[in-house]
Amino acid sequence: MGHTPDALLITPEADIVPINLPEGDNRLIVMRAVLRCDRVDVVALTDQLDMWLDDEGLYNHPVNKLATLLAIRFGFTHQQYHGPVLLTGGADTDGDTVPLTKDKAVALLTSIADLI
Repeated sequence: MGHTPDALLITPEADIVPINLPEGDNRLIVMRAVLRCDRVDVVALTDQLDMWLDDEGLYNHPVNKLATLLAIRFGFTHQQYHGPVLLTGGADTDGDTVPLTKDKAVALLTSIADLI
């Protein structure tokens, strides 16, 4: 893997796409575009891994089976997740989203491969 992406997009069709997010105000614009939504929500899978999704995904998108299986692996067993999801690092002390580290990206790809 050359450049480590800031995030990984998992589509409902189980495609995994590396995404580089811009800094500042444009970050949320890009997140909403790749998630195909107006409002985003976040599920903190761990303190170093966030899963971003459409806040209204239940009404707008099909179930994302791979994202649901990944969430279950981290103990989130109460619901299915819908639509594309974006995986990023956790938040810094100011609450700002941090990019995935190379080790976290590799671990995620390995974990996802085990789910497929």
